[in-house]
Amino acid sequence: MKQMQKPMLLQEDADVLKKLLESDTALPGSDAIREKLQQAEIVSYADFDNDAARLNSLLLLRDKGGRRNFHYRLAVPEPGTKIINTDNVFRPLGSTLLGMRKGQELKWNTSKGVRYFFIINVVTPVEAFY
Repeated sequence: MKQMQKPMLLQEDADVLKKLLESDTALPGSDAIREKLQQAEIVSYADFDNDAARLNSLLLLRDKGGRRNFHYRLAVPEPGTKIINTDNVFRPLGSTLLGMRKGQELKWNTSKGVRYFFIINVVTPVEAFY
């Protein structure tokens, strides 16, 4: 397992999240995003690790107990959204994954017990860099 690292956020992503929080304080998961912004190392493009999860990244996760892989996209909610039912940075798992890196493991408490995930890969679409 990779050593626990401070979450890394791209400055532009941090700015987008701050604007979303300022414009709509009722977004589900707002407190988790505020906490992430306080904890994270916020860096420029030049210092950003390519294997770190950022907005619009697609993560390939391995559920170690269930022995299955699944994708999670760190999308931002549509304007005016009050209920978030899809992969999203404002969902509990999404806010936790934001800033994590390829190779890191995650222990996740659920209503059915503890689950363990491994981040197999992080892919950020090219258009996210423009």
